[in-house]
Amino acid sequence: MKKSLIALAALSALTGSIAAHAESGSSLQLYGLIDAGVRSDSAAVKSSTGATGSQTQLSSGVLNTSRFGFKGTEDLGGGLRANFNLESGFNTATGATSSSSNIFDRRAIVGLENQWGRIDLGRNTTFNYDLQAGYINDPLGQELTNNKQYAAVAATTVNPLGTLVGGSLDTSRRDNMVKYQSPVWAGTSLGLAYSFGNVAGSTAANSSVQAMLKYDVNPVQVGAAYDRLRDVAGRNQTTWTLGGNYLFNGLRVTGGYTQMQADANFANSNTSILTSSSASTSLYKFLNGASASTTGLKAQVVDVGVTFNVSDLVKVVGAYYNTKYSADGLSSNRYDTYVARARYTLSKRTDVYAELDYTKANGVTAAQTASGKSNNTGVAVGLQHRF
Repeated sequence: MKKSLIALAALSALTGSIAAHAESGSSLQLYGLIDAGVRSDSAAVKSSTGATGSQTQLSSGVLNTSRFGFKGTEDLGGGLRANFNLESGFNTATGATSSSSNIFDRRAIVGLENQWGRIDLGRNTTFNYDLQAGYINDPLGQELTNNKQYAAVAATTVNPLGTLVGGSLDTSRRDNMVKYQSPVWAGTSLGLAYSFGNVAGSTAANSSVQAMLKYDVNPVQVGAAYDRLRDVAGRNQTTWTLGGNYLFNGLRVTGGYTQMQADANFANSNTSILTSSSASTSLYKFLNGASASTTGLKAQVVDVGVTFNVSDLVKVVGAYYNTKYSADGLSSNRYDTYVARARYTLSKRTDVYAELDYTKANGVTAAQTASGKSNNTGVAVGLQHRF
């Protein structure tokens, strides 16, 4: 059923684009990104029998999540435009969709736009994610967030911001969102968003409030975003990010700080960082929703990096991430991650990439890692195509 719906949607987009382009000021586009690569980790797996070891595998979305989507706009006259965007993630290696329940798990919005800004309704990205994915305060722009260096410890994804803002602790996308983005005034723009909880009897339960401020005038980019998410009982989880970058002598230097803090007993239903091997810790219980942490949880990521265009075809990035977690039952929890990535452009739509990363877990016990080791080295090569 799902495959039929996707095929029908693709066919509708392709046929609809012909009619859309016939209308002046309107457009309809099918687009996508396909990413696949081979990745090897020195200490990544723990089998059902308890054995540990290295792993080499073909992976989807090594650098960026593979996805396809439809987007379009209609000129309504008087400077007013209607917009929509539907986007779905998928696994290049298997052809499976990223979500078993949502056809368009990455974005499903419709909205209006004029000289006063843009407002969209539906499932949309958070401002914290927008700043990082836009390379404002993340040197890798949320790249490499799909790669778990320890199978059981998502905290050690190559890019820890993928866990903190994009996955386990927070979510990079929210349902039921009304999102406003202002036009750019002298390089400055702002955004406001509210996500309805859709809980009967309470407007606050499961709702979220967001705000964003950004300044972008070459050679400087600076941005800050704030997000407050509530659970059914009205307890809060707040996430905010701050940082920017500066371009000089061909080098772009980037730095950022991201923090997530949850109230005691905040009910988080998202994916856990730790597996059942550490089920006795309150951090594991908190993240699995089995038993909330009575002291709450605080997570922090500091990132710095340098980007350099070796030539018109080659771009290299070096980045460092320091990740810390504080929770009852987990006293020592620091991860240091070092990443080097190179991308070679074959055409406007196709490029190849290679990356090397190393992560050191400081003080975390063997029971809280997949392999029982405190460090992991990863290397990957891949191909990426846009359409």
